[in-house]
Amino acid sequence: MENQTGEDANEAENLLKKDDRIKGAAALFYEDHLIVGVRVKTFDRFNKRKIAKELEKKLKETYPDLSVFVSADSKILTETNKLILKDDAKGIKKKIHYLISLSEEET
Repeated sequence: MENQTGEDANEAENLLKKDDRIKGAAALFYEDHLIVGVRVKTFDRFNKRKIAKELEKKLKETYPDLSVFVSADSKILTETNKLILKDDAKGIKKKIHYLISLSEEET
């Protein structure tokens, strides 16, 4: 699995940590994709889509060469964590596209 670490990941992590509306997050760098699942604090849960859109915009500015996807859906956060922990590169791209399509069904 090509989960990039180093400066790129640290920059994304710092951006997410600075936002006081975020309780937890998981970010996965894979090839030309950046998938981020976030958990918002209780009082911000009614604005979670707006928060995810704002974070996505910031991350797209930071990583213009990557396809950035951010979701505040707990299922996306859980699945992103599973992908990070999984050490199997096979089918990961398909799983990433599945996660993106899963979130689009929500709307």
